[in-house]
Amino acid sequence: MRGLQYLVLFAVVVFSFAGGGMFADGVAADRFYRVVDGKADARTYNGYRRYNAGCNHCHGPDGIGSSFASSLVDRPLGIEEFRRIVRNGRTSGGTSVMNGFANDPNFAPYIDDIYAYLQARAEGALGRGRPRRLEP
Repeated sequence: MRGLQYLVLFAVVVFSFAGGGMFADGVAADRFYRVVDGKADARTYNGYRRYNAGCNHCHGPDGIGSSFASSLVDRPLGIEEFRRIVRNGRTSGGTSVMNGFANDPNFAPYIDDIYAYLQARAEGALGRGRPRRLEP
């Protein structure tokens, strides 16, 4: 039994030093996206499409911001705050107002997809423009 305990301990140590928080292709467990060789998974690609169907009008191309709304890649939000803001909207106290999309069937079901795309952009996994698709 003692040999098994050492083997398990050895595996844990090796796994930790080898990037235990990563999946085989180098994607951390807390990432919503998967990008391999510059190609985005289906969720991230769909997030790009959804972002460009509505969010880019205010937040600029590729999430870089505009004179009307803030960048979504310079200071990325955590997933829970992002979900809350997209669903409920937000006001800056001035003239800037983001409407909520909780009842919009084109956006509400895809909030995590949009987040995946923006997270990949913020972390530099995807560049500007339409990403290439990762084959399933």
